Amino acid sequence: MGTGLIEKKFEILPDNLKLKVEGYIDALLNENGISIRDLSVSVNKKSDELFVVKPGFGGGKGIFGYMADGFDEPLDDFKDYM
Repeated sequence: MGTGLIEKKFEILPDNLKLKVEGYIDALLNENGISIRDLSVSVNKKSDELFVVKPGFGGGKGIFGYMADGFDEPLDDFKDYM
């Protein structure tokens, strides 16, 4: 099965199933001792040069699913310093 077919199948999945697939892939990588850092360095097949994939603006969108309502409120532990 080529990667193009996998990508097409992945694109039609709803977002909640995409998260499950991502978690499964991470588990497989972890079982086989492959770190995420290994994935950031890829081989460019056209020129056989190594390049590093750098995250761009908005690359972390959707990472945090929940944030408490009082997240921006001052902490009680630091009242003496305010």
